Amino acid sequence: MAEFKVALKAIIQKDGKILVLKRSCEEDVFAELWDIPGGKIEYGEKTVDGIKREVFEETGLDVEIEFRPWSLWSFMTPAKERQTVGITLLAKYLGGEVKLSNEHTDYKWIYPSEFADMSADPSLKNEIAKYAEQK
Repeated sequence: MAEFKVALKAIIQKDGKILVLKRSCEEDVFAELWDIPGGKIEYGEKTVDGIKREVFEETGLDVEIEFRPWSLWSFMTPAKERQTVGITLLAKYLGGEVKLSNEHTDYKWIYPSEFADMSADPSLKNEIAKYAEQK
C-alpha cells in the first residue's frame, strides 16, 4: 500500500553560518549525502513542535522556528511506494552542543555558499543557493 508522508526541514542559522549533517550509510534515501536537520512529523503533531522535536533528536540543539515556509519540495521513493512532501523552515540557534543521532555521521557549521561544493541532493543544493543569495 502506498504511503504519503509530510516532512519538515530546518535551515539553522548561527553567526552567519548554517548547520549541515552527513547522513549515515544506513539511511534508505540520500545515504552519505550532506543534508539539513529534519524529518517526518507524527500524526496529530503541530508543525512547530514536530520540527523542534526532529532538530533536537538529530542534533541536541534548541532552536527558534520562524513560522513561515522557506521552501516546499517533494520526492518519490518507488521501492517503498512512498511520496514525501516537505516544508523547509528557517530556524535560529538558541543553545546546546551538537550531539548527532545514529542517522548522521558528521556535522559542520558552514557559510551557505560553501554548500555548493558538498555532496548533496541537487534540489537541496538549489534551495541552499537561493538561501545564500538572500543573505
